[in-house]
Amino acid sequence: MIIRTSTPLLASCLLLTALSCGSHGQGGSLTSPGFMTEAPDSGPVNAIAQAKPTIMVVPSDQLLSKYDALEAITINGATYNERDYSKYLISNTNNKAAVSVFQDEFLKLDYPLTDLEQTLKSIGDKNALNAADNVAADAKTMLLQKASPDIIIELDYQLSMDNSDMSFEKTLAYTVSAYDAFTNKSISSKTVTGVNGKDFKEMLTSSLHKNVKGLTNDIKNYFADIMTNGREITVRFNIEKGAKINLSSECSTGDSYSDWIMDYMDLNTKKGTYKLQSNSVFELLFTNVRIPVLREDGTQFSAYHWARKCIHELKDDCGVKASNRVQGLGEVQIIIKGF
Repeated sequence: MIIRTSTPLLASCLLLTALSCGSHGQGGSLTSPGFMTEAPDSGPVNAIAQAKPTIMVVPSDQLLSKYDALEAITINGATYNERDYSKYLISNTNNKAAVSVFQDEFLKLDYPLTDLEQTLKSIGDKNALNAADNVAADAKTMLLQKASPDIIIELDYQLSMDNSDMSFEKTLAYTVSAYDAFTNKSISSKTVTGVNGKDFKEMLTSSLHKNVKGLTNDIKNYFADIMTNGREITVRFNIEKGAKINLSSECSTGDSYSDWIMDYMDLNTKKGTYKLQSNSVFELLFTNVRIPVLREDGTQFSAYHWARKCIHELKDDCGVKASNRVQGLGEVQIIIKGF
């Protein structure tokens, strides 16, 4: 049931233990090397600067394409990128080394990390097709679903050598970019060129150690904003084809379904933050929806959890059945099926 209140719920201060390498599900703990709290709706922000997001390092699509590990496929008229991360990792010893170097650097900085290779093993690195909903899921989507990172670190590199140079010295250039795993918004991007040496791993390790601070500062500031203002997701409500109701129909509460949804958005978003992007009798689309990062027990509160709660409220208040058809971490699509 929707309960209206003007009193903000103050998040309790949590002591969370840093994760070791490995995947965690959507209910995994958000970690910090010290005390961490989600910021209350008003008042000072406590220990936000100490909070650190979970990181996952992946190769860029450019790198995947270079090693024939990226292929465009068409399913039911829609084109998708099929990514083969396992093929990329075994195509060249430097590929696995590059991922390892980045992971090691973030571990040294006490960032919780989800290991790419171990996550691939846990899901079998398979592409999937959801037969019921006819929706394609590539390896990247499956990785994010399994690992639920906060931040994606995407890497690209080029290694060259002048064959006429008898010293066999190599030149390295690389780009490292940070993205919000829930929205795919760019957080930071750094490009380094002219790194010279003979051993690829040593060259990358030494250079990254010197240049990573700017990247981590951007990540830290971005995550502090998420902790204070909420995580951003997209929410879509649709009426199932063939249903005998639409969003202008009257709910058992006496409101239309559209009005019920608007009230729910007001009460179940961080500080009432969202943008109504599309409004019709068959669809309501909200972007820039901010939801809490943590539940009261300190575990992650995700788009999946938000959708699940909303579906239960819809059933309790309006007596209608609904389902959530999403794949991305930051997406909710609630299909209202009717009675």
